[in-house]
Amino acid sequence: MVSPPAPSELEPVHRALQHLRPGLDPALAHRLRTADWAAASVEEGGQFHRVLVLEDVGVLRMTRAHEVGAAPAARWAPERDPAAHLPRRLTLLDGLAAALAERDVPWAVPVALSDPVPAGPGAAVLQRFLPGRPHPPHEGDPAVLRGVLDDLAAVDVTDPRIAPHLGRPFAFRGPWTSERARHVAALPGTVAARLGAWEGHDVDARLGTEAWPDAVAALTDAVTAWTAAPPVPPSLVHGDLAGHNMRWRAVPEDEGPRAPLRWALAGVLDWDLACAWDPALNIAYLALWHGEEKVPDLARDAAEARRARVWLGAMAMETLDDAAARDAIVGGLAAGSWRRLLRKTLPRVARALTALDG
Repeated sequence: MVSPPAPSELEPVHRALQHLRPGLDPALAHRLRTADWAAASVEEGGQFHRVLVLEDVGVLRMTRAHEVGAAPAARWAPERDPAAHLPRRLTLLDGLAAALAERDVPWAVPVALSDPVPAGPGAAVLQRFLPGRPHPPHEGDPAVLRGVLDDLAAVDVTDPRIAPHLGRPFAFRGPWTSERARHVAALPGTVAARLGAWEGHDVDARLGTEAWPDAVAALTDAVTAWTAAPPVPPSLVHGDLAGHNMRWRAVPEDEGPRAPLRWALAGVLDWDLACAWDPALNIAYLALWHGEEKVPDLARDAAEARRARVWLGAMAMETLDDAAARDAIVGGLAAGSWRRLLRKTLPRVARALTALDG
């Protein structure tokens, strides 16, 4: 959702403009200070932040007071509070920007232009505006996407400019505890109560009511084990590498009026969940946007492709778990919403089980 800024959202802009970073390019500082920020737009989509975007000028990132969907009076647990994590995340962006520049990587990250400033119960910061737009889904060139994966893999996660500022694996939804796995294992009963039946067996015999708990255990045990004892050296994992977090430019191949377009990555946003983890996760995130059929072309080898498919299955279970939690909170998701979700996620779980068996 996009809306015009309220006065309370413009106040932290003016506050941040008084605390621009030392050494900022004078021309950029002048542009920031003289821009018409009332013409900016507020985008609500982020889990941890809202952003005030002034095209081609800058972005004000404002931490949320509570998780999306929580009661208005709710507040973050201290370990999840985005305002508390903001300084660390900004320092990480500085380190990433320096490391990427040293390798002449052609895309950017949204480094801070100001120091963090108070914004209501949270904090705000001005950041670099990254041009571009999301890539059309299911149309990504595997060679171009593989190049982005190589850029990420080349970042040294032990670099002292980066290592202390990375997050932890499973930071978003938390690890697969036994309680959480039991909750997902009970989904056939939950869904059958809403839809009249659990249709997992219609997708794959391994997803039937009786077999579903074994499927949950197989996938969640696998990703938990890979995190505890990595099968490959941990690499830079973005945490949500797809969709609106990747800003692309459509570049004509030649000067003709019907010249084909080449998509070039301009920048990557939202590094809040970045950590050192299994690089197959980056492939899984890209596959969610560009198509799971691209996994073999994106992976370095068959083992990485296999792990990416297993991660996709675990992500599908997380999505079902989230839906069940929302179902309980709001008093019932529509039956049609459940059916659409199951049509999307259950085949992904089946493919993950096949990959795990292979």
